[in-house]
Amino acid sequence: MITPVVAVSCGVFGNSAILDLDYNEDSTAEVDMNFVITADLKFVEVQGTAEHNPFSFSDLTKMKDLALKGAKELFAAQKKALKA
Repeated sequence: MITPVVAVSCGVFGNSAILDLDYNEDSTAEVDMNFVITADLKFVEVQGTAEHNPFSFSDLTKMKDLALKGAKELFAAQKKALKA
């Protein structure tokens, strides 16, 4: 293995950036983004779609920040699970 990776989804739903959209949120989100991130917090893939209206750079930054937060949490959970 070269480096671990995780994939997380973020979106804008109800005018708020949120992490890990469920089906109902994802299917009606204003923006839907997916991030694939390495263990050293570098991006492998970033994919986003504005469903109805364009989104701002501020929204993009909020989703990127949430994706990094989620990635850190997932890497910590993976590390814990591998130690068990």
